[in-house]
Amino acid sequence: MVTQAATAPSSAPGPVFSAITTSTRHIYLLLRCIGFMPTANVSISADNVRFSVEDSHSMQANVCLTPDLFSSYNYTPSAALQADESGAPPSSAERFNLEAEDDGLRFQISLSALLECLQIFGADASKDKQFGGGGGGGGISGRVPAGSYTKGKEESGVTTTCHLTTFITASTYDLIPFSRSTMTHKIILKAAWLHDALCELDSTAPDTLTYAASARKPHFSLSASGVLAQATVELANNKNVMETFSVLVDSCNRYKFGLVRKAMKAMSVASKVSLRGDEPGVLSMQYLIEMPDKGGTPTFIDFRFLPLRPEDGDGDGGEDEDDDEGEGDDDEDDETDEMML
Repeated sequence: MVTQAATAPSSAPGPVFSAITTSTRHIYLLLRCIGFMPTANVSISADNVRFSVEDSHSMQANVCLTPDLFSSYNYTPSAALQADESGAPPSSAERFNLEAEDDGLRFQISLSALLECLQIFGADASKDKQFGGGGGGGGISGRVPAGSYTKGKEESGVTTTCHLTTFITASTYDLIPFSRSTMTHKIILKAAWLHDALCELDSTAPDTLTYAASARKPHFSLSASGVLAQATVELANNKNVMETFSVLVDSCNRYKFGLVRKAMKAMSVASKVSLRGDEPGVLSMQYLIEMPDKGGTPTFIDFRFLPLRPEDGDGDGGEDEDDDEGEGDDDEDDETDEMML
């Protein structure tokens, strides 16, 4: 816990951050998409609250809660945490810029405990595909990075408060770098198409996913190999399927299917997905999720995957990927407006 200096005023300072929402369901459903890990790194700034999880040092997932998802959003850092004035307010894409440096609060929290708390306020897990309606209102506040997460719901004069201890770790993981300067392809399609394709491949109990994008037919293919069988799904560059299809360099990489499987919950609630790859083989999946109860405000969930190397073999494919135990470069990633909107 951070303590105040001797010269500080005797009265306790106000919270560094506080936010109020009339419904917790949209927050719960977004965080459920990355709830496959027990803990999350949290970064709070004037632009967003970012939750990040990592699995096996090979996959990362990020959810950004922007101020427009709340009815009230206040971030008041100390002088030591104040960022330089930037002039015009940032766009939603800039607020989702994962590579941007921010001087906000950083800490770690039990994501599983936070999800349980959010359920107290009316977030119904049985309605994962519904973002509108329901859910009790509440607020979030905190004084220091190692302080508490507090959330309250008022109903008929009754207030429920949850306190979650947060932690400052000795080191935090860095983002898996994605190099826009060596980007090989960019594909935008309906998330349901990708979800259906992966569900079809998942029926073969696969270990690995081979992901290929080419300027030539079949253009885009997903192949799975496992102990039961091998299967391939091919998607042509058809406007009825692909909203955007751009291949600069043909590419083919393999990924652990067990890690890709963990992104399927986000696919099931997203309307669109942007798939990008770079020359080192990093795969970026960004999901556009619309919030009907927030006036259609778009929210993005970002997944990044490191490829398997030839020496990893076909059998290194995630027998333990479903266990819930485990743990950028300077290029700007501000093309999100072009990508989705």
